[in-house]
Amino acid sequence: MIHPERFEGDNRMKEQNQKYSKGTRHLLRIVLIALFAGMAYVALTVFRIPYPAPVGTPFIHLGNMVVILAALLIGGWQGGLSGSIGMGLFDLIFYPTSAFKTVILKFGIGLFTGLVARLGRGEKSRHPYWGLGTASAVSLVIGGILLFGKLSGQESFAAVPAIACVFLLTLGVLLALVLLVAVCRKKGDPEILFAILGAVSGIAFNVAGEFVFGTVEKVLAGSALPVAMGLALASLPATFINGAFSIVGAILLYVPIKAALHRAHLDDLLVK
Repeated sequence: MIHPERFEGDNRMKEQNQKYSKGTRHLLRIVLIALFAGMAYVALTVFRIPYPAPVGTPFIHLGNMVVILAALLIGGWQGGLSGSIGMGLFDLIFYPTSAFKTVILKFGIGLFTGLVARLGRGEKSRHPYWGLGTASAVSLVIGGILLFGKLSGQESFAAVPAIACVFLLTLGVLLALVLLVAVCRKKGDPEILFAILGAVSGIAFNVAGEFVFGTVEKVLAGSALPVAMGLALASLPATFINGAFSIVGAILLYVPIKAALHRAHLDDLLVK
């Protein structure tokens, strides 16, 4: 039996939420940025596994996962800002020489994730088949070239970490499987697919940024450019491992959290 009063109650809750969000939206966004910044800081403090490397002091952590999750929920620049604040503060306290790099890279993770994920929102959004296909092909080609170079014993590929080849090939296969399932079944929420593509884009920016900053750091220390590039590549395994955990963890958390906020009629707190 349908109860009209139930729907009236739901409508009243939505109207109250709209009035509430209009009056305090900016304040709530600031609170959410601060909340995710705190979560990013805690993620670095609680879960941290150091990884020996010739450049910097990398370690495996869950901070990037928080940045991606924030970007998907509250927006790209907001998520990036929360990561810059939380993770930048951590580095400022424990690794001050890396603080500037962290602020730039974490903001970039959130910004790129949010920009790509935004394409999947709205009534006119389309399935990102082209994006998934391109990302899969690029990952497979680069991973294949790096793996072939290492297996053939070429000196120019000696510094390439094996985990980089595994990460790129695995990522390419997984993206291809997601694309295959979406095309064959003609299903799949475009928002979720673009969220995956956004997370991959954010991590790709972070990997490239870590390589660039690592190379520049060694060049400034007096190393020749080829040597600096090799050392920077040798320092990337932790970045790839962090990236894999971040993409999977953020997407797995994003879906239920967004559904829970929708059931609570708190959609206006999320990015449109």
